[in-house]
Amino acid sequence: MSAPLDEQHLKRELEDADILINSTSVGMHPNIGETPVPGHLLHGDMLVFDLVYNPSSTRLLREAREAGADTLSGVEMLVYQGAEAFHLWTGKKAPVDLMLRVVRMELGT
Repeated sequence: MSAPLDEQHLKRELEDADILINSTSVGMHPNIGETPVPGHLLHGDMLVFDLVYNPSSTRLLREAREAGADTLSGVEMLVYQGAEAFHLWTGKKAPVDLMLRVVRMELGT
C-alpha cells in the first residue's frame, strides 16, 4: 500500500503493522541523518526492512532496534540481486558468502 508520509497517517498505519519496508533512498549515504519514519512511531512487534545498504545500519534501523523491532538491512538484498544476475548471465552459481563478505568489508560493517 502506498500512503502519504505525514506523521498522523503513518501513526495510524504503523500502530498495528507487522512489517515496514523502506524502499526509498532516504537515509542512504551521504544523507545518513535522514529517516522516512520517525523512531517514536516504531514498535517492538514489527520487522523493519530498510533496502538502503550504505550505510548498512541506517538511522531507521537503529531507531527500530531501540524500539525493540526486528531489523533487516539492504545488504543482503543487494548481494542476492547481484548473485541472481551473476547466475542469469553466466549460468553458474554465485559465491554468495564471498560476495557478502566483500560487500560488508567495503562498507565497513
